[in-house]
Amino acid sequence: MLSDLLYSLNIVLPIMLIIAAGFAARKFNLIGPEGIKQGNRCVFYIFLPLLLFSNIRSSQIDVAVDMKTILYAVVTVLFCFALLFFLIPRIAKDRNTYGVLIQGIARANYAIYGIPLVMLIYPNSDTSIAAVIVICVIPIFNVLSTIALMKYGSAKKSALDILIGILLNPLIIGTTLGLLFLLFKLNIPAVLDTPIQKLGSIATPFALFLLGTNMDFSQAKANLRVLSIAVIARLVIFPVVFLTGAILIGIRDVSLAALIALYGSPTAVSSFPMAQQLGGDADLASQQVVFTTAFSGFTIFIWLFLLKTMGFLA
Repeated sequence: MLSDLLYSLNIVLPIMLIIAAGFAARKFNLIGPEGIKQGNRCVFYIFLPLLLFSNIRSSQIDVAVDMKTILYAVVTVLFCFALLFFLIPRIAKDRNTYGVLIQGIARANYAIYGIPLVMLIYPNSDTSIAAVIVICVIPIFNVLSTIALMKYGSAKKSALDILIGILLNPLIIGTTLGLLFLLFKLNIPAVLDTPIQKLGSIATPFALFLLGTNMDFSQAKANLRVLSIAVIARLVIFPVVFLTGAILIGIRDVSLAALIALYGSPTAVSSFPMAQQLGGDADLASQQVVFTTAFSGFTIFIWLFLLKTMGFLA
């Protein structure tokens, strides 16, 4: 278990250092509000869509799919969003935070955490289930997060506006194209594939850096109530509920490890630029990513330790 703890720390600490670098850059006036806004537009419209496209297109799925785990993951993610659409307007006071809280609690950073975490737990086993879950849940995350942010954003949106927003969301376009290339086994010339992958690789570190530039700890204190709800729900309540359900229906070992990554991962990094672009509370969105990321190393370690101790992870 020490290796699991060290792995979690090796993920969390570099992320926090990149965020700290962005925070320092803002404090020393190396980047200003306009530069931050432009950087987030680049992340949202260029880097993240290319990252999703590259990751999904290059997925290797050559074995029989564990349909029980896939269906359980899809159903529970949909249930999570539905529950939050009902609860959040009754819990939070500021309408502008509704969409940010919904996506912050329901939308995991699984695209970055999922496969590496499962491969660490089972280094010599087939972990393709983790890649299949990425393909199934990322479109759900993006579509329902877009609906939440546009529905409760600063500007009133009609049903048609929301539909157009979904269809034109760069993250959804990147995911859809990745799926098409994967399903039809389409190839890209190396002269195009190399720059696409390199531009996509910029997404995560640059998004984290920009996240740090937007951090305002005094604002975090002002958002303490809703931020606490988001962190506890994302890292404690939902993992307890959904992992218990998975165990009760007989999901074990590699498949259960994939679900630990799905439910135990912090809030997706992409939720911050997406909230900023779609009119949500960007400060709260950035705080959700930072604080869930900071605590996730500890909580993921706890889930791994408990489930291995109880014999559910071989």
